[in-house]
Amino acid sequence: MIEIKKISKVYKTEGFSQKALDNVSVNFRQHEFASILGPSGSGKTTFLNIIGGLDEYTSGDIIVNEVSTKQFKDRDWDSYRNHRVGFIFQSYNLISHQTILKNVELALTLSGISKKERKGKAKRALKEVGLEKHINKRPNQLSGGQMQRVAIARALINDPEIILADEPTGALDSDTSVQIMELLKKISKNKLVIMVTHNPELAEKYSSRIINIKDGKIVSDSNPYDGKINTKEQKIIADNKFKKTKMSFLTALSLSFNNLMTKKARTILVSVAGSIGIIGIALILSVSTGFQNYVDSIQEDTLTSYPLTIQQESADITSALLSLRSGSNEKGDSNEVKEQQTITSMLSSVSTNDLKSFKQYLEKNNNKIENDVSNIQYSYSVSPNIYTIDATNKLAKLNPSNLFSSIMGNNSIMNSYSSMTSIYSQMVDNRDERLKKNN
Repeated sequence: MIEIKKISKVYKTEGFSQKALDNVSVNFRQHEFASILGPSGSGKTTFLNIIGGLDEYTSGDIIVNEVSTKQFKDRDWDSYRNHRVGFIFQSYNLISHQTILKNVELALTLSGISKKERKGKAKRALKEVGLEKHINKRPNQLSGGQMQRVAIARALINDPEIILADEPTGALDSDTSVQIMELLKKISKNKLVIMVTHNPELAEKYSSRIINIKDGKIVSDSNPYDGKINTKEQKIIADNKFKKTKMSFLTALSLSFNNLMTKKARTILVSVAGSIGIIGIALILSVSTGFQNYVDSIQEDTLTSYPLTIQQESADITSALLSLRSGSNEKGDSNEVKEQQTITSMLSSVSTNDLKSFKQYLEKNNNKIENDVSNIQYSYSVSPNIYTIDATNKLAKLNPSNLFSSIMGNNSIMNSYSSMTSIYSQMVDNRDERLKKNN
């Protein structure tokens, strides 16, 4: 039994509200054939969808076998739709590439029963609607009335308590419509059948109850029900509990595979396109990784060829050159002579590094830096004095060159530059590194 208590449904879109149902209250018996009539836009289909759990109500409550649906979660609604309600649509909604047997079986995939049991139930349901000889046909091989019978068999296969039919005869001729109505009347002897229709003649002839809806409200009810239940109905309610929906992994895999096989060309094209995309991405990543490794190796080789040098005394040459450039850009009298202390400013920027403490740190923490340093070499500014006989047959100093010291005087910075002109260089302490450099 279903109790509808003050159900309202409001559709809201960008500040506009449309009330489809307005405080509708009605009770349905355990077994009856109720037809809902009304003009287009009166709320008939919305009312049917709310009863079937396809749409949510805005306010009110639906009580199914003394169980309120106000606190229903998605899982509860899934169970309700799968086990309590069977749907019959005007457009049939059959899967064209499946046989009618498979179409009917599909309604049982969430019931958690075996394949053999599903097939047996589907055959019995099709026999009940008179289609036992057409079980291997596809929907496009059937007439409109036969396809509607398949839809009815699919709605009945789970043995639901409620059958909801939305214009089941809307696309059928008169003779076929009568056959479908006779079948629904037969079903209503053991179940609750609620049908939405625009045909009042069929409704009055076959229905046990006619409800008229207008502007979202019930305006008439030919056979109202007060909601009182007898002892027999109480026992049925006690025995009917909500079942959980479930689908086995093998069933889901089988359905997916069958769907792929029905569209082989599209599946192949998607697979090829996906493979090309994956291969393309893999190639891009491999080229990118290879190029990055090449850049890293070049950087390592460059750092090995041009090692980091730390001297005892150093000067900020860049700042001195920039100050020289900025001084030359100053505007003033063209006849005015200005003095620029370029060398003085350069020498004033000389700083001293504590190499002794730095050497102690390196030796003490060698295990921390060994992965980041290929070799450490210490230089003590010792340069051999080499003399030779020049072109005039006089003794001339060959190494180191005294060009800078003769020009700039005895200054530690200039002496360091003089040592750079030496034709000799100190050998690397690590023999393996020396061999690597020579090779």
